[in-house]
Amino acid sequence: MPKRVLVLSGQRTVQQLKEQTDYDVVFAEEDMTFEQVMLADYPLEVDFDDWAKVADQVAQAHAAQPIDAVVTGVERLVPLAGILRERLQLPHGITEQAARNCIDKAATHGLLTEAGVPVASHRVVATADEGAAAAADLALPVVVKPRDASSAAGLKYCDNEQDVRQAVADILATGRDSALIEEFLTGPEIGVFAARVGGRTHVVWVVEGEVGPPPTFVKVGGHFPSRLPAEQLAELEELTDRALAAVGLDDWVAALQFMLTADGWRAGEINPRVPGGQAVEMILSTTGYEPSLIATEAALGRESTPQTPQAAYGLYRSVVFDAAGRIDYNPKAAASLTGLESAVAPFIEFDVKPGDAVLEIGHPRGGAFGRIVLAGDSPEQLERDYATVMDQLAIRLVDEPVSDASVDRAHTSCC
Repeated sequence: MPKRVLVLSGQRTVQQLKEQTDYDVVFAEEDMTFEQVMLADYPLEVDFDDWAKVADQVAQAHAAQPIDAVVTGVERLVPLAGILRERLQLPHGITEQAARNCIDKAATHGLLTEAGVPVASHRVVATADEGAAAAADLALPVVVKPRDASSAAGLKYCDNEQDVRQAVADILATGRDSALIEEFLTGPEIGVFAARVGGRTHVVWVVEGEVGPPPTFVKVGGHFPSRLPAEQLAELEELTDRALAAVGLDDWVAALQFMLTADGWRAGEINPRVPGGQAVEMILSTTGYEPSLIATEAALGRESTPQTPQAAYGLYRSVVFDAAGRIDYNPKAAASLTGLESAVAPFIEFDVKPGDAVLEIGHPRGGAFGRIVLAGDSPEQLERDYATVMDQLAIRLVDEPVSDASVDRAHTSCC
């Protein structure tokens, strides 16, 4: 008997589940398109600004035909998944409290500290004056961020008191009542994707990330598997288990961030969802695990079974620039690459068209303007294939004046 799964937003998750025979899908989404209506077994148009009404709609659907699990890959909706789990009295899935423990980064840090998991020194501040005092206490430079943001959204690197005050004021101006100030750490950034089911943590994937310089910390690339020695990898897996237990996450998945500093490991964010960007493509190619299926099985209280991986290694590269200008590249080459050694087709995506304006990596509206994901048999093979891809894409920057206003988007630090 197929399990009936409610998906809160996220068309990709629905598509992945519909490719299987083990699930009936209830798809809750706002302003559903005809394609989305036809995709789900049971489409449910909702208003995600009114969680009480959503809960009533889901309860009615559950009464007509019981729902077995609630899943979502949208972080702001994870607490709603916990609310619905309780409303429907489901035996598995994330709790609302665990979701909020992860989303509130100050709460995360506090719980990890209590559990003996090392984190960056930090302060919660409610005014710009408190922010300046906290920065002086922690010692400049510091990082100022919203308590409820992830993947560096809203993060500011500050090396002077005036910038700290402004960063805190900017966060408070969004309607938040406080901000988080952390010491600035340096070292390799390590990403972990893990599932925790029945109190047992399974580390699915460990990736060694490459992060650009301050003030924007753009993710410029990543290597899988990480090049950590076995002893450090074992330490990381233990810390992952302790961290997820500390925030109360079970029968769910999480993307965690760690940094390996000169003084040892420091835990960062715990994002209660599958990784963002194109990390899902690399996870599937190199581990055989489809992240959406892992998340669904975890919410059902079950461990996932992988397919045979296509490759042993993965390489990720963001399309970034050191200066502003207009991008030029060969858009047809992405679909007709030749001479690659790996049998796994690369994933190539641009956020801009040839002739569009781009800004430098450190600009508030700069960041990553595209991404290239490769999988293959060895790191050396991937580097050679990457060089081949770049040669055929012929990405270059036309050196001409570009105004800040010509790029109409928020800075993106993620892949």
